[in-house]
Amino acid sequence: MKPNNSNTIALIPARAGSKGVPQKNSKSFANGKSLVERAIEIALTYFPKNKIILSTDDQELLTQGDAFGINLINREPHLASDTAGMLEVMLDAIDKQENQPEYLLLLQPTSPFRTAKNIEDAFELFQENDDAIVAVNEPAGHPFYTLFQEENGYISKFQKNQVVRRQDLPPMYDVNGLLYLFKISELKKHSWVECEKIRPLIIPKWQALDIDTEEDWWLAELIQRGIDSSL
Repeated sequence: MKPNNSNTIALIPARAGSKGVPQKNSKSFANGKSLVERAIEIALTYFPKNKIILSTDDQELLTQGDAFGINLINREPHLASDTAGMLEVMLDAIDKQENQPEYLLLLQPTSPFRTAKNIEDAFELFQENDDAIVAVNEPAGHPFYTLFQEENGYISKFQKNQVVRRQDLPPMYDVNGLLYLFKISELKKHSWVECEKIRPLIIPKWQALDIDTEEDWWLAELIQRGIDSSL
């Protein structure tokens, strides 16, 4: 069976500790809402409240999530540390479900330009034999042309003797974190990067902005103001 809003849970993970941008998940963004509130509102366009989960160790975020009436997980300290992996957080959320879902949609709040259509497109794209859908965007430059530094200090191409036209290169993408849709049976076996059948959801590069630094936050607010002024 393909994923839908009854056999899928939407997980919004948000730690309290952020070194790049302090309180980035809970503080007000350009339009006055926090990144977590934006993620919840987008999830609510597709999912009922009982299918949306906020996993956090931040009391302020628990309060924000409670105002929407969604499910809350007060994340345990070992799952909120710098060494905790996202796979552990996802499996923890899955294990806490009374009725086990078949799919998990991961919505990281640090992608503020996610839309309801992104979610709809991911569900339409997912085929029954797929393991995952991952949001991607075209990179600034093709990795084939990337230079690396050798031990002697000089830089050179990875493929030194090959000259290839850009139009002949296979498509390459950057994973941007805006959206992941997983088949849970595969997620329980291994990390998503080990899945064999991953289908890309290609989105514009501006929409793929992931907030990790103060510069990212500033740029995201600038983009949001541009969006607001065009409405």
